[in-house]
Amino acid sequence: MPFKPPRLLIAYDDSRGLCGSVVPRMKQMLEERAFSVDTFVLGGDIPDIGPYAGVIVGAPVLRLGLRPSELPTPVGVFLDGVEALDEKKVAVFSVYTAWPGTMVEALKQKVGELGAECVAEYAYWRLKPEWGEHVVPAECMIRIR
Repeated sequence: MPFKPPRLLIAYDDSRGLCGSVVPRMKQMLEERAFSVDTFVLGGDIPDIGPYAGVIVGAPVLRLGLRPSELPTPVGVFLDGVEALDEKKVAVFSVYTAWPGTMVEALKQKVGELGAECVAEYAYWRLKPEWGEHVVPAECMIRIR
């Protein structure tokens, strides 16, 4: 039987272009690890996650990251509206300009409240996105198969 790569969805809020600055490289690294990857910019319809083995959710840190983070509206709407997230393995990431703050923790908490398993998390610094860029793809390779 031929190999069929597991499918992943990267769903992210691209406010200020923050998450969009790391998604192409993340997608490439996941595809190099034998995943089939689709991307979806949040802000309108909620995608059907049924066909995916896992979902990666990204949110920008829009302020300096010094105060407790609230989920940006597109991410909150997605997480509140998506069906069967508790049946998927989920990774989360944030992208920040000045300080990572607590966005990754807020994402992890929300995912946990929805009953899903969070398998990876990372906060990317916009100015040096290559630092730690392997974390989410490597953890997905190990934990989503």
